[in-house]
Amino acid sequence: MSNQTAQSSKKPTYRLGFAPRTGTDNSGQPTLGYPIEIGAVFERRDAEKGMIAKFQIVPTDLKDGVLFLMPVRSEPESASASEKAAA
Repeated sequence: MSNQTAQSSKKPTYRLGFAPRTGTDNSGQPTLGYPIEIGAVFERRDAEKGMIAKFQIVPTDLKDGVLFLMPVRSEPESASASEKAAA
């Protein structure tokens, strides 16, 4: 199995999101638009080397917005079992 195949079979640690800046509010603070999921972050085999971010979408306004990480939540066991039964 190649490294790329091994990496893609792992589950991500974080979801990668982006919210574009849409303007400013009355107090001069930046306002953000609706956040969208643009990729995922995976752990590396050697954790001391950091993590890998894999983008599915690269926003054109990436420099004028906010990137954020959201933890991936595991599905409840009952949901997984019902999905397997439906397949």
